[in-house]
Amino acid sequence: MALGDNIRRLREERGMTQQQMADKLYVSRQTVCRWENGSRCPDLITAKKIATEFGVSLDALISDDDMEDLERISGAGKFIKYKRKVKLQEYQRKILEFLQVLGGVYLSISLILRVRFDMRMPVWSVVLGVCLVAGAFALNRRLVRRMEDL
Repeated sequence: MALGDNIRRLREERGMTQQQMADKLYVSRQTVCRWENGSRCPDLITAKKIATEFGVSLDALISDDDMEDLERISGAGKFIKYKRKVKLQEYQRKILEFLQVLGGVYLSISLILRVRFDMRMPVWSVVLGVCLVAGAFALNRRLVRRMEDL
């Protein structure tokens, strides 16, 4: 949709005649007619006044795309971002649950070995536990950054 078509559509949606619009913008009715026909274009200041009068952005006024389509597409984009954020939050919840279970198992095993068998945890198990926890925290940190980017 061209600029002239947008001006005509917005004017008609508000139930204005070309003369009423011309009076508000301090131009002649013929000038409005030329804008709508596409034989002339309003200057930048007048285009801004038209956009303000109709309550739309200047981009929407001069856009060749249908404004409803743009709103629908931008709404779909927001929905996609929201779904992505929910998915990342679900991953984050699973990581934190994993850390809780891992910590609980590690604590239980270390207590059982210490109390029952008077043993300390082997070094390899401590290193493995630290690596798993560090990896989970790193993954969680990465998810938090991705959610901040959304």
